[in-house]
Amino acid sequence: MKMKMLRRSLALILLLQLCRADAQAPAAPPAAVMTAATGPQSAAFFYGAKPPLSDLQAFEIAVVDPEFVADPARSKRAAADGAHELFAHVSLGEVAQGRSDYQQLPPSGIRSENAGLKKSIIDQTAPGWREFFLSQVIAPLWAKGWRGFFIDQLDAYQRFANTDAERAAQVQAMAATLLELKKRYPEARLILDRGTALLPLVAPQIYAVASESVYRSYDAGSRRYATLSDAERANALARLAEIRERYHVPVIALDYVDPDQPGARQLARDTAQKIKAAGFTPWVADGALRSLGVGSVEVIPRTVLVLLDVAKGEDLHTSEAQRFLGIQLNYLGLRYEFVDLNKDTLPTGAMAGRYAGVVTWFRGGVYHQQLLPWLKKRMNEGVPIAIFSKLGFQLTPAAAAQFDLTTVNGGRPDMLTIVASDRNLIGFEVAPRPDRNEVDLLRLAKASDRSLLRLADGRGNTYDAAAITSWGGFALAPFVVTSLPVVDEPDWVLQPMKFLQAALRLPPMPVPDVTTEGGRRILMSHMDGDGFPSRAEMPGTPFGVEVLQREIWDKYRLPITISVVEGELSPNGMYPELSAQTQALAKKMFTLPYVEPASHSFSHPFSWSDVMHDTGTVDLPHDGEASPSLKIPDYTFNLQREIKGSMDYINSTLLSGGKKAELFFWTGNCVPMPSAIAQTYLDGYLNMNGGDTMITESRNSWTEIAAHGVRKEGWYQVFAPNQDENVYTNNWTGPFYGFERVIETFKLTDEPIRFKPVDIYYHFYAGTKPASIVALNKIHRWAVAQPYTHLFASQYIRKVLDFENTSYARAIDSDALIIRTGKNLRTLRLPPGGAAPSLSASSGLAGVAPGPSGQYLIMSGGEARMVMQPQEKAVIALYEASGAVSDFKRSEAAGSKWLNFTLAANGNATFSVSGASRCSATADGKSLSRAAGNKNSVASSKYAASGDSGAITQFDIKTGPDDIATILHKVAVQCGA
Repeated sequence: MKMKMLRRSLALILLLQLCRADAQAPAAPPAAVMTAATGPQSAAFFYGAKPPLSDLQAFEIAVVDPEFVADPARSKRAAADGAHELFAHVSLGEVAQGRSDYQQLPPSGIRSENAGLKKSIIDQTAPGWREFFLSQVIAPLWAKGWRGFFIDQLDAYQRFANTDAERAAQVQAMAATLLELKKRYPEARLILDRGTALLPLVAPQIYAVASESVYRSYDAGSRRYATLSDAERANALARLAEIRERYHVPVIALDYVDPDQPGARQLARDTAQKIKAAGFTPWVADGALRSLGVGSVEVIPRTVLVLLDVAKGEDLHTSEAQRFLGIQLNYLGLRYEFVDLNKDTLPTGAMAGRYAGVVTWFRGGVYHQQLLPWLKKRMNEGVPIAIFSKLGFQLTPAAAAQFDLTTVNGGRPDMLTIVASDRNLIGFEVAPRPDRNEVDLLRLAKASDRSLLRLADGRGNTYDAAAITSWGGFALAPFVVTSLPVVDEPDWVLQPMKFLQAALRLPPMPVPDVTTEGGRRILMSHMDGDGFPSRAEMPGTPFGVEVLQREIWDKYRLPITISVVEGELSPNGMYPELSAQTQALAKKMFTLPYVEPASHSFSHPFSWSDVMHDTGTVDLPHDGEASPSLKIPDYTFNLQREIKGSMDYINSTLLSGGKKAELFFWTGNCVPMPSAIAQTYLDGYLNMNGGDTMITESRNSWTEIAAHGVRKEGWYQVFAPNQDENVYTNNWTGPFYGFERVIETFKLTDEPIRFKPVDIYYHFYAGTKPASIVALNKIHRWAVAQPYTHLFASQYIRKVLDFENTSYARAIDSDALIIRTGKNLRTLRLPPGGAAPSLSASSGLAGVAPGPSGQYLIMSGGEARMVMQPQEKAVIALYEASGAVSDFKRSEAAGSKWLNFTLAANGNATFSVSGASRCSATADGKSLSRAAGNKNSVASSKYAASGDSGAITQFDIKTGPDDIATILHKVAVQCGA
């Protein structure tokens, strides 16, 4: 008994000494031992609502408030794709009084109140507290997918524990709680907020320790920032070094910079660099941790905030900002978020570092009171602003002055003429036509700002209708998009892409690209399920599906994603007398190796707003349908039945052989409500359709090219790359060969700028007319003759979602540019004239291919670390590949150059090698033959540089006729030195 008491006394003495560690800083260890501990190489902390999850993926770990993240597992990335995991911020020392289960806290556990923050400070020794924390706080988070936890407020007990014995008891109780947490959840990774006293008891179970205020501090009570003295800084660094060296636990150092002070961003960079140089993982942000700060890497923002005012009865889908600007922003590598000032509040907090810019597109005659001061604050932060169409605020002299503008007095001008115009930016598709009733009475006040369009009236007044300014730029109606008299079709007056580049000050950087895989344009095909029971106008009146299989699918054997409408096939649908035949045909169709299954709903809503009873949304045309959906007997619309119900029907009734349907294609007008889009994600499915890309030679305007998709209330609808045969045949009224004009669309979305992949998109009734079969054959013959990479729709959709989540960052201690695109997107496009990375000095890059508007970098994983410097000497590289590249290695030995990689391709595959000669190759251990004359290769296209074809060696990988689904090929290439 005496020995037990002695051991307890010794332990208590140790704990008492450790509890004083925060007050007594240890001496700094020698410089020789100041080495970085193994742990997260980058970390970020963001506690605000709507965390920027896409940008946070630039960091190995990111600590967030779990209340604002529904599915943390979706953000997790493996090391090959840029290691990333979200950690949940949880408090062990305090509990928020607003918790729904607050009343279930053990009464004896609440020791004091933090009134200012409305939190209760907890006695860790209270009976029942440990179980409450583990079962009521940790367990629900674990069930939602959280595997990392930042344990905060480990020193809160010091507010009530007044003696050494009381403090030691609190520490021992917390240690026991953390050890029990790891016992219940061995996979959990724990980061402690300081917790120096706990480390002797728990260090082996801890992933990292975070500590505050090395160079700069923040007092939450007074909301004041301060700079530490030299002595304070030395003590802080010594304490962190002691943690790292004694306990072998990585240390994250958090510092704070006032975002409103001049030069705040540069100060944050400088502070982070100093912390990193000291051997710790830095994070420098605002005191509330609600801004995107600077860590071991600094995010290069690629998100644009788009402000607009959607009219009552209109949908985001049809707003001018979405219709006209979406594809321009996408092509420039930008994702965008909408703020509708008719229903949303403007976001607060620092925008610098989080947003690449602010874009506005307002309607005429509508003014937003809060807009002007909000924009001024963005200007002060240095966030660029691009104003389209209307200002959105009243143009008073004071308001104009804030934008370095001046108002012009004298009333509406009697006439207007153009006195100066920038031909590179104005008159892009149609010449500007001054309108005295619409011109804004303003002009530039700073001589250094550049007018793009200057007008003059008969009284000697001049007006600037478009300009690039020190704060961004503006282009006002009617000199943005306009329709000519009689012709009710919009065209661009402004060159939107060049204007955005200049106004938002976008650098010429590599951008993620969803049109191209392995340097080759993507070819895909998908079908909406309408008309499956339709009979063909051919001898024997076969079903259209039988004609399509015989005349198209079996002939070309391209990957194709085909959906069905359950209400057209099921015995409980519209045609029960045909169900036995049509279900048998559908089952046979889905066994084809080149067919990927999808759902086109249960009742095929023609108007999602109508069936969901949202009378506040405009009812777009239903293609002549009088009913909002198919009239299925005894059926009332149910969202779950439409999406998951139809998917369950396909998976349980129509599929076999391991296939599974997980794609949902929107129906009718393809304008689903946000809740409908959300439901596809909640059910675990991909979604696509809509967008209305219809550019042709007779309607050759960029206004006819849709974006990748649209985000509604946080949920992303992926658009089809182009439109189906129904549109090209005038709603299936003829001419029935009209779909052949989609080739015009394919060409115009490739040159001079590749905006889109190729998507051969049609319905089952395309198999019922001889003329439409002729058109489909013409389209397919054209497509297979091009050097394309063949993909399924699911593969394209995942690329678009990866585009939305791509992050850009720059290492703070080097010039390395780090782009994380994720598991599925493996292409970066270099703009013409943009700096090219060194393939030998960079990582994650397998090669580079030429294209219509720049070069395409072939990535070998979900992360590329690029050194933007000239290539010192030619290196062996991939020139193209008809699939996704991974496990890439380049080497030289014994007078030979080697490439080893995995190529994931659908069906027959091809790849080409550059930078070497006398090459041979194997795939899966079998020798490959060279392709004669680089047939069906990018090397033989017009994009290739003169003489390229002779320096490129192409190899083909032949597969069996049924090997259409994705196959992984292990490839080895050996070339002469």
